[in-house]
Amino acid sequence: MVIAVPAAALKPPALPLAAPLQGTLKISRIRPKARGARLIRWGAANFLCFLWGDVIIFPDKTPRRAAPDKAWKPKGGTAGRDLDTMGILPFLFLLLLTGAWGYQLLALVSLWRFFAAAAAPLPRPEGVGITVFKPLKGLEATTRECLESFLTQDWRPCQVLFGVRDQDDPVVPLLRELQRTHAGPEIEIVFCPQLLGLNPKISSLRQLEERARYDLLVIADADVKVGPDFLSRVAAAFKDPEVGLVSCPYRSGPAQTLGAQLEALTIAADFIPSVATAHYVEGIRFALGAAMALTRRALLASGGFAPLADYLADDFQLGRRVAAAGLQVRLLPYVVETQTPMMSFKDYLAHQLRWARTYRVCRPKGYLAYGITHALVFSLALGGVTGAPLWVLALILATMALRMTLAVCSERFCLLGHLPGNSFWLLPLKDLLSFALWALSFLGSRVTWGHRSYLVNREGKLLKI
Repeated sequence: MVIAVPAAALKPPALPLAAPLQGTLKISRIRPKARGARLIRWGAANFLCFLWGDVIIFPDKTPRRAAPDKAWKPKGGTAGRDLDTMGILPFLFLLLLTGAWGYQLLALVSLWRFFAAAAAPLPRPEGVGITVFKPLKGLEATTRECLESFLTQDWRPCQVLFGVRDQDDPVVPLLRELQRTHAGPEIEIVFCPQLLGLNPKISSLRQLEERARYDLLVIADADVKVGPDFLSRVAAAFKDPEVGLVSCPYRSGPAQTLGAQLEALTIAADFIPSVATAHYVEGIRFALGAAMALTRRALLASGGFAPLADYLADDFQLGRRVAAAGLQVRLLPYVVETQTPMMSFKDYLAHQLRWARTYRVCRPKGYLAYGITHALVFSLALGGVTGAPLWVLALILATMALRMTLAVCSERFCLLGHLPGNSFWLLPLKDLLSFALWALSFLGSRVTWGHRSYLVNREGKLLKI
């Protein structure tokens, strides 16, 4: 049924939204004679009727039906669909896509502003000792270069504590060799046999803490590689006594597998832009666990490592607790590199699902809002419900171009990464996978970590299965 509304009435029809409506939309080209408030009400009525998608507004005072053979159809013949079959979906997806575009542009600006500050490092402090914690397990092809990057720093005094749980770990011979060949830093190999909680990294840190000689503590994952000025840049950030913790953004190293390339794209196109945006929109109250530093005073004020024993996102919890203690948490514009060149596709999916479910628990409102960032998915959905007319196809291509611009700007110009050019063509696949993983994260709380399965409760703690 088609409902015709005279312009004089200027009232949208009282239609039950749940009832199926039939007909088409036709907006008259005749200029209304009314002026002022009447013209505004006429435009508002047309807009509301567009939302319902089933009403014809005529500017005269006589209601009449539209002839079926003159019903409005999108250009392109049968490629389009009548608006009566679409309902509100086109408007909904267009609205979501507009929000997604706004986020992409905001992320692009935030990235540029944040990394522009990297060109002006703070003056180097003097007389500050640093203790580096390196929890380790297993030996990878890139382990040597990652560890040596911390032993060739231009900073003294420096103590490096390698924490290993098992004396038979294959990394131990390499550690002994590095201990003999690098005389600069104070190198110690500390065996951490106790399992203090379900988080093995925190368990090792608790046993390394008592061996620390200095009050500035640096924590870095085993697969992290840094430049020779890393410790001096970190120490400079603590010239302000109100700073309790700093952490660093990171990029992925050389990628040799599909999983490693998707991981690098996820970091460059999604994770780091989201961190830069959060930095300017709401401020940083969390840490990035690849490489972070804090003072001993901040660690004690936050309650130490012990309360983090069963948390999966220990970096998020540590940053939040330091901020709650009244100290500043900062993001240092210094990029470190994670080395995962042989990550399999299966490992990539498991890692991203683990991160997604952890993020959902840690920041539920922010994670729900993160759903609006999936611009490519919304543009494709808009094409699906409209039959993909030319203007929608152009919008899809423009969305892909915007996503590509953000990814390239982040990886090449901000993170200075190594991802080859042909890897960026995987971005549409990565975006579709990211949306699927985002939706899947709401369907459970099971994660896989270190070849073991756990449940993550509402507090973010791990539970044995």
